[in-house]
Amino acid sequence: MSRPFTTKQGSYYLNVKVPKALRTRAKGRRVSLPVAGEQHSVMIGEKVVLSLRTKDPETAKTRFRLAVQALGQYFEALEKGPQLLTRTQRTALVGDIYREAVRDLETDDSFLDAIEATTTEFDANVAHHLGSTPADESLDGIPARPADEKTAELLAAIDMYDSRALAAWAVKYETDPTKRAVALEQLYGPLVDGEIARKQVLVDETSRSKTLEVMDQAADAFGEMATRRLTSLDFSDPFGAGLPAWNAPKPVTPGAVAAPRGVLTMEKLFAKWKEEHATSRSPSTFRRYGFSIDALIAFWGERDVRLMTSDDVLAFAKERRKTIPAATFNKNDLVAVSSILGWATSPLAGKLLASNPAYKIRLPEDKKTVTREKRFRDSEIAAILLAARHARFNPKMPRASASRRWAPWICAYTGCRIQETCWVTKDDIYRDGDVWLINFPKTKIDIARRVPLHPALIEEGLLAFHAQAPSGYLFCGDVPQKPGATRTQQEQRASELSEWIREQVTLDPSLSPNHGWRHTFITRAEDAGIAKRKSNAITGHNTAKDASDGYYAPSAAELKKIIDCYPRYDLDVKPHESGAAPGAGVDEED
Repeated sequence: MSRPFTTKQGSYYLNVKVPKALRTRAKGRRVSLPVAGEQHSVMIGEKVVLSLRTKDPETAKTRFRLAVQALGQYFEALEKGPQLLTRTQRTALVGDIYREAVRDLETDDSFLDAIEATTTEFDANVAHHLGSTPADESLDGIPARPADEKTAELLAAIDMYDSRALAAWAVKYETDPTKRAVALEQLYGPLVDGEIARKQVLVDETSRSKTLEVMDQAADAFGEMATRRLTSLDFSDPFGAGLPAWNAPKPVTPGAVAAPRGVLTMEKLFAKWKEEHATSRSPSTFRRYGFSIDALIAFWGERDVRLMTSDDVLAFAKERRKTIPAATFNKNDLVAVSSILGWATSPLAGKLLASNPAYKIRLPEDKKTVTREKRFRDSEIAAILLAARHARFNPKMPRASASRRWAPWICAYTGCRIQETCWVTKDDIYRDGDVWLINFPKTKIDIARRVPLHPALIEEGLLAFHAQAPSGYLFCGDVPQKPGATRTQQEQRASELSEWIREQVTLDPSLSPNHGWRHTFITRAEDAGIAKRKSNAITGHNTAKDASDGYYAPSAAELKKIIDCYPRYDLDVKPHESGAAPGAGVDEED
């Protein structure tokens, strides 16, 4: 007979093997077991292991017996498979949640205070947006606030800075069934799932969805009852009095339960996501996401991703925190994981997941001390541009050596991103009337843009280089990308340029050898009095403040006026702890 397991420290644990017949079905699921009057969730593996929270042997025996009994009931439910709930059973399940909330209301004054504070704040916000404020807050007789209740309640919910308030508004007013289902899930999903776990049953998806609807009715009734207690000391509860008692569903006849779905691993889900986004996402995105998803797969294993909870994602985050900074996790891993899990909840993905377990997960980041500005200083500008000017031509790798000679100069006088230069072909430098232009066909925001050549670039000899260059890419080879490759030639060339610049010039480690030009250009343009809207037209920054910003599309002549206002760089500045090594060779393959 199984008994409590004790550690060397004297703590007692439940440590029970999962029946062989159920191991495949149970592994990776969570079960809720009672310990010391509270429910505790535990992940099932080959065994179920849970602390009994005691070192006393008699107490451990009692807690063990109750936990094992609940675990046995769960195994029975697992063997039966998902159960259909009748209308009465759905109402009874919600009824137990409702009665627990009423008990909290009766025994915890802070709970009632919180309800009163939230209700008061929301009602005040609604009144505010309905316009029940002094008349002088209108302009020329036009009301300053909406008069309809639906809009007023939406604005009030926004004012609450609480996603649950917005979800409650969506449940009340949303007519799109899909959006309403998402809101119901956000409001009541965890409560219903917790109660299902306590009752040790498995519930089919249809019954669960209908239970969420009942939960919404119970929430309305609870709100009305709490309001009566607050405003009139009326303790009547007709809704609670009419709720039925819970009776577990009876086993269904064999064959009536839908066959269990295959295991949806994180690896399979990522493959589905990549297939769906094959043409809408770049290979670099697949590569960047791949590192993060591989880390999650190593943590999560072959378990079904539909069993993943927010606690699991948080545990993954804490595990990653041991090897990478929190900021790196938030910026890279979390973006990738949340993007894919969020897609899995959408209708386009077939609603593979009911909710996104990565939603609102974020690690607290250490305060970062900024040691210097991100733009280049005058001595650094001179050192980089002089190193580029003296880059040695290599006839065996003409495009690689050309990239070293011209990419830094083009970035310096256009504020473009380094990869944008690497996509430029010979045909992308052309003349429009009296204006020579360089076209950047592939950009970060997928909007091509053209920039007039600054007089300094023409004087430096860019047009002479262009005239002699062969057709195709100016700074990368024309060999097609290999199948399955995750980095384009342009990405590789950008990385090579970054490494080359650091070899030539001593730069602060916090500076980006390539992207620093973007910061430099924008700063100098501002100092030169170039309006931000005009500067954005040159750099391609997508920082529209209003619709008209997106409409601004100056002609080649107007762009020429803007670029001519940009000041030249002074290359006679004496380097300060920065130095160029002119004449460096080119060793990489083209």
